[in-house]
Amino acid sequence: MTDIIKKIKLNYSILKNILNLTNKKINIIFYSEDKSYQKFSYTLIKFFVNKYPGQVYYVSSDPNDKIENLKINNLFIGSGFLMNFFFSIIKANYFFLTLTDLGNHSIKKNKNVAKYIYFNHSGSSTFRGYTEGSFDNYDIILCNGQYQVDEIRFREIKKNLPKKDLILTGHFYFDHILNKVNTSQIPDEILIAPTWSYNYKECINENFIEIINELVKKNHKVTFRPHPEHYKRSRRILEIIKDRFSDYNNFNFDNHAENIKSMEKAKCLITDISDIALEYMLLLNRPVLYLNFDKIHNEKLADFKDFETIELKFKNEFGIIFFEEDIKKIDLLVQDSIKNFSLKIPKLNQLKNKYYFNFGKTIEEFEKTWEDKILES
Repeated sequence: MTDIIKKIKLNYSILKNILNLTNKKINIIFYSEDKSYQKFSYTLIKFFVNKYPGQVYYVSSDPNDKIENLKINNLFIGSGFLMNFFFSIIKANYFFLTLTDLGNHSIKKNKNVAKYIYFNHSGSSTFRGYTEGSFDNYDIILCNGQYQVDEIRFREIKKNLPKKDLILTGHFYFDHILNKVNTSQIPDEILIAPTWSYNYKECINENFIEIINELVKKNHKVTFRPHPEHYKRSRRILEIIKDRFSDYNNFNFDNHAENIKSMEKAKCLITDISDIALEYMLLLNRPVLYLNFDKIHNEKLADFKDFETIELKFKNEFGIIFFEEDIKKIDLLVQDSIKNFSLKIPKLNQLKNKYYFNFGKTIEEFEKTWEDKILES
């Protein structure tokens, strides 16, 4: 009974806070699913807080997800009915989200929001690891590079969709990492970070359990970092990993919202096709080993047969690809990847500046973009 009363009081408090906004039109608003997504918006939020003091709201479905040390309006809206109610009544000039499939599920657009703006939480392409209509309902998309513009325009033409404003900004999260990462630290760990995917039974490849086992038994320091979606979809497997390796002093289970500390300590990364591969490879210039897998969430992938995804381009050109039968010799593959990767760095640096607009200076350039291309639109 006590828990029920607490829940009623909490829901009443959330509803009261939402209703307080019904007669207010917010200038800038950001929405976050939970604390693990805060890092993707932080660079943009900091820019807007300085430009529009008191006019920026950060709204989250996670009670622990608040922006600290910035003069911002934090608001917890819960999930389910209350979250959907908030989205249906909010009034805003610019609503920033990194949520895919806006309008295709319970979260709908409403006519009292002037512009819905998508910013990327990923450095990848838009058509392979995302569902078919993931970006269709946004008014503005802040694109990492020309490759995303080409992909989205292609879909608009093929499906006769309304033309969105596609603005080349670069990938803000890359700059967030660059501003925080310590590259002078001598790395001595192996970071294991698989993707999540509907293509797996429990949204995670269980072969990573054996990969961890092979490395910790041979005294390698190993950090395992789940994808945020694994906490929702793969809890049983995560508990198996915790229970199986908790007694190993050379094993660490990383559940922090930020991945930067784990990347700093890692001399190489092992994944399948997680977006952390691009972040790690491009920003730290260190090797990535890929357990062979192709994440496909788009049922109409064949429409894009003439396109190559950016994540597969970097994987095929700079990664070390291995198969299930290679797991027993994973420690040797790690050694080879570290030994040979330095030869690839010059070309890697050339291509990352080619494909990612404003690499290393996105927010400095965004101010011009904001004034010239968004406010004027």
